[in-house]
Amino acid sequence: MSESLSLLSDGPEYTARQHAAFTPPDVQLSDLRRAIPKDAFRRSTLKALWGMGPVFLLTVVMSYAGLYIDWFVACLGWSAIPTRLLKWTLWTLYWNIQGVAWAGLWSIGHEAGHNNVSQNKWVNHGVGMACHSFLFLPYFSWRITHLRHHKTAGSMELEEVYVPHVRSYYKLPPPQEASQNDYKEVFEELPIFLLVRFCAMQFLGLHTYLTLNTMGSQRYPEGSNHWNPYSGLFTKEEYTYVSASNAGLVATVLLLRLLASHTSTSFVFKYYFIPFLISNHWIMAMTFLQHSDPTVPFYRGKSWTRTRGALSTIDRPFFGWVGVVFFLGVNHHHTTHHLFANIPFYNLPMAHEAIRPLLGDAYNYDSTPILRALWRSFTQCLFVEEEGDVLFFKNSEGVAKRQVKDDGFPNK
Repeated sequence: MSESLSLLSDGPEYTARQHAAFTPPDVQLSDLRRAIPKDAFRRSTLKALWGMGPVFLLTVVMSYAGLYIDWFVACLGWSAIPTRLLKWTLWTLYWNIQGVAWAGLWSIGHEAGHNNVSQNKWVNHGVGMACHSFLFLPYFSWRITHLRHHKTAGSMELEEVYVPHVRSYYKLPPPQEASQNDYKEVFEELPIFLLVRFCAMQFLGLHTYLTLNTMGSQRYPEGSNHWNPYSGLFTKEEYTYVSASNAGLVATVLLLRLLASHTSTSFVFKYYFIPFLISNHWIMAMTFLQHSDPTVPFYRGKSWTRTRGALSTIDRPFFGWVGVVFFLGVNHHHTTHHLFANIPFYNLPMAHEAIRPLLGDAYNYDSTPILRALWRSFTQCLFVEEEGDVLFFKNSEGVAKRQVKDDGFPNK
């Protein structure tokens, strides 16, 4: 198969899972923990800073270079067309490289949120607050719900984020009564509108979730969001932390206004807002693909356990070496991270190698190219059924890509 065709093809691991009937795993977390060397759980501030160094370095270098793009092109004294071409070529390079670097800052904040940067919690919070506030993300607010997500992943009733819609959300008839016309009426749309929705999710989805709780848990009151301490997401003990997050965001706005006063609003748009959107794309791609796949289940009721939920995640060779160096391998070993969130990123490969033989078929890996996997999950992970203990996403034709083995776990 040619490289161009492979970019549009599913990974062999994904294809194999489609044809394998699913049995809920009964892996024991205690067995996995015993298999992992104790060194994997040890945190070192120096190791963390060394691993995070490329992210900080790239951010600083690109930030400095971005300040001088327009000046550099103007100094060349070229004619209008070559000048414009070079200028927008350099800005495009800046946007994409800085977008990767800033997604790396989010990954660092993520590690800090799990107290994996240092043994000192205030070092963790300082690093996390700085990184996330810079990206206009409420660090403590996000951290509170993210830690809940780690305790409830894969549960239809308890999960915090990327909670599947159920059939009734789309006002579809029961499966035994629904026709293809019913599905077409709900899901059929022009390709251009589908693409617009996809782009909206990728570039704005993170802040839409934080603001409107889209794809978040419906057990919270209507209007719950990550900006308002009293919105329903937080307890009284957490109000101060949410307010501190908001103070960090105010500081970011003030810094951007200061920059605009010394340059211009259009410069701030080019310098900050566009790479901000691109970083959001990478963050959404990472998190969405960790928990949304047609061949990986959600659980309902007593069929869910915390270990099963952690195993309902997907490891991917996300962006190759770039994902390892600048995203801290957050997608390469996400399953191990969900099983043991207190293992720092630089020790995850060690822990993964130790537990991989014990996981067997319970381990989910997918080498599908990123954009193909994103589009596949976006267009096929549409809803799950109202009933059943083990649930797989269904597509626009009301069909699930995988079935549950007949072992007492119905998937109606």
